Amino acid sequence: MFCVVGSGPAGVACAHALLRAGAKVTLLDAGLELEPQRRERLAALQRLSPRDWDQASLSFIRDGVTVAAGGIPMKLAYGSRFPYREPVDLPITRDGVEGQPSFAQGGLSNVWGASVLPFRTEDMNGWPITAEDLKPHYRAVLEVMPFSARHDRLEAAFPLYHDRPGDLNASSQAAAFLGDLEAAHATLLAHGVRFGASRLAVQGSADGRGGCVYCAQCMYGCPYGYIYNSSQTLDRLRAHPAFDYRPGALVEQVSELGAEVELRGRNLEDGTPLRLRAEGVFLACGALSTARVLLASLEAYEHPVQAADNCYFLLPLLRYRQQAGATRESLHTLAHVFLEIVDPEVGPHTSHLQIYTYNELFREQVRNLLGPAAGVLGAAVERALLGRMLLIQGYLHSDLSPGIRLTLQRGSPGHAARLALSVEPNATTRPALAALQRRLWAERRSMRAIPLSPAMRVGKPGRGFHTGGTFPMRSQPKPFETDSLGRPYGFSRVHLVDASVFPTLPATTITLSVMANAHRIGAGAAA
Repeated sequence: MFCVVGSGPAGVACAHALLRAGAKVTLLDAGLELEPQRRERLAALQRLSPRDWDQASLSFIRDGVTVAAGGIPMKLAYGSRFPYREPVDLPITRDGVEGQPSFAQGGLSNVWGASVLPFRTEDMNGWPITAEDLKPHYRAVLEVMPFSARHDRLEAAFPLYHDRPGDLNASSQAAAFLGDLEAAHATLLAHGVRFGASRLAVQGSADGRGGCVYCAQCMYGCPYGYIYNSSQTLDRLRAHPAFDYRPGALVEQVSELGAEVELRGRNLEDGTPLRLRAEGVFLACGALSTARVLLASLEAYEHPVQAADNCYFLLPLLRYRQQAGATRESLHTLAHVFLEIVDPEVGPHTSHLQIYTYNELFREQVRNLLGPAAGVLGAAVERALLGRMLLIQGYLHSDLSPGIRLTLQRGSPGHAARLALSVEPNATTRPALAALQRRLWAERRSMRAIPLSPAMRVGKPGRGFHTGGTFPMRSQPKPFETDSLGRPYGFSRVHLVDASVFPTLPATTITLSVMANAHRIGAGAAA
């Protein structure tokens, strides 16, 4: 029996590969879920069509979501913080960092933005494998999740790895923006700018099945569950006779004992000790929790490890022309357009930009931008700005981004160890962001839009939830490194399968490649 720890995207992808190879799999999971009262209210929404919703019935999914001036809002799930809740006291301190573990069933896929794009080998510097090694595993994991995408100019550098993707309607703002980019495609390509429709792990129209109803609630959580959550794959795995799911389990240490691995932790329901043995263990707890487990297992207290991160930022774009009716149309509010930029002035690797069109949170952002003038300028000016405004959510390669130092500090008797996070500055980040803004300004005529650089907001390390590289894969691993199957130095039956093993982090979204690599490790270990 193999044991997978964690039900996030990495965990279910690894379990899927192990089951396909004929293995028996037990998945241990803390497994926190949405509160029962919110589940009941969500079920009531699902029984209605969007036209029958009213503001009172929708209000609960918007709980706690605000756009503070100068801030980046934390995404919740149906108004709940359950994806970030800790089931027991696991101390963590943050110095200039916003990293957050998840103990939820489905992990951070409860609150992700569903954008998926593969890695390019050119961006995988320091890796012992290439994008070609991940190719069959991209295909395998895209088979177990909804996927909406288009055949467009992104394909030359970023293959779809899917024969029949679903289709999502573009908003009117996105369609107009893509049209302007297409008119200037030769110029943009000559300047290192590729573009295309967003690729989303969302159920769109495909094979006669319905999907997204364009109710504009994506930022709070899809009421119908059309945005992929790895708990959906978990539900399918639970129907497999060789699969056993055990929620309410917190794994704290692992050790190899001959031909077996012993897992130790506690049962969350009553706090009793948990002990289990397996022929192999696959840690898929997320970079922070996996680091806690492995450092405790190694008794490597006070030994810092370095995590990589993708610098995360928000930057408004103001289009030359207003799109009439943008605030009233039925649409999804996830990313609509991807821009992939390779500019030597920024750095040698791809910068990834996701373009968002109107959603109701834009109103608060516009009012924050206008300040006291908002009341003077009036609704007409607000509508004009909203009809022109797009929002970039961008990421830099980890080589250009601040890192995170993780140290597990031994707890006092009777108390859990403390995971201390602190920022590792990177002197190249500010110049890279400045160069990227210059590139966008230089392409203003092609984009028919100007970047509002004074309004850029840069998140602290960990804020974009693209963190990994704590135990990087190497061809010849040393202590605190892993081999190409995610086995830490000194271990033969313990595998890390989440982003902990990524030697560097390409900017082009993380979850799809985490799943593909976890599937690759699971398939390789079971071979």
